[in-house]
Amino acid sequence: MTDSLVLIRARVLPASSQFYDNLFVLAPDLRRLFRSDLAGQGMRFMTTLAVIAELLNDDAELARALDGLAQAHRGIGVRAEHFPAVGAALLVTLGETLGDHFTCELQEAWRSAYDDFAARMIERGGFD
Repeated sequence: MTDSLVLIRARVLPASSQFYDNLFVLAPDLRRLFRSDLAGQGMRFMTTLAVIAELLNDDAELARALDGLAQAHRGIGVRAEHFPAVGAALLVTLGETLGDHFTCELQEAWRSAYDDFAARMIERGGFD
């Protein structure tokens, strides 16, 4: 999975606003949680995604990162029910931008990593 980070940085980060396009198709009600600068927001999201992927094997650092993310997201009204749509939009975006490189195995690795991340965020942030 970490090998895909090179491709993600090369292909997904420049097109990060595509993630939000996908998210708002899947869950249009989430648009209200975001400010108008989606290009900047998308870059932050994809950069955070890369950082989290790099920290998957460092529980202490990952916990610190998740604590900060959870607190920030609770503050803007994110709820536990929002996480599945974000994960689905992420997988769609990765599939669109990585093309043939997004194999079934890689898709499953990202799905599993996102599900783990979401569960930890929900737990650490006490999301409803």
